Amino acid sequence: MFPNWLQSGLPRQVFAEKYLKISFSQNGEDDFIRGHFWSEILAGYKGTYLDIGCFSETLYSNTKLLSLIGWHGVVVDANPELIEPWLSARPLDHFFNLCISPSSSSQEGLEFFRFKDGAMSTANPDRAQELVTKGWEILDKIKVPALSLQALACKVKNKGLINPDLISIDIEMVDFLPDLPEFLCILQPRLLCMECVSDNISLRSLFSSTEAIKLTEANYEPVAFIGGNILAVPKSSSSQIVVFG
Repeated sequence: MFPNWLQSGLPRQVFAEKYLKISFSQNGEDDFIRGHFWSEILAGYKGTYLDIGCFSETLYSNTKLLSLIGWHGVVVDANPELIEPWLSARPLDHFFNLCISPSSSSQEGLEFFRFKDGAMSTANPDRAQELVTKGWEILDKIKVPALSLQALACKVKNKGLINPDLISIDIEMVDFLPDLPEFLCILQPRLLCMECVSDNISLRSLFSSTEAIKLTEANYEPVAFIGGNILAVPKSSSSQIVVFG
């Protein structure tokens, strides 16, 4: 049970339960992340993360739990209004205010569509139109600097973040998949959590998906599928993990 997703319908006394598990992610992704690094966390390890499409410092965050125990890193989001509250809460992080360019684009700037529900904001115009058609309220659109994943990897390394323990990618259906193998080869994270870009991926179809093919090109392998997010590790370490256990 993840109370941040269910809190409006939970009795208040539930939050005082001694054995309540804490999660900030939308679907419990951070529970898997915490378990993946659990023995090191217990030993006091303070790791690093790269959070692309970080959104709120707390709401739906895949890295909040890690930050609470002393991890830090680089975060990326197109919405400039998120910078101040994020850095106030996580002063050790570096915040890059930019979009990720789609793999087919060489643009240095993109229009970013901001929705009333900020978690739906996107630089993908087709995705924005789809959301408007479904009734989501759009607030405005702004022009934001953009980088390819490869350029971001170089920028991150210049900040001293090399081989991060975790990379989280959630950029609301911007197609980054063609650039993914080179990006992973540059940064070589120990664990990747990324949203699915392809439509209607299920556990049955996951391993034949474009996402899985691109991960294989970078010598990564899926080890979990949670809430439309794939979690993957280098193939050299995947034998130590119970896949989809």
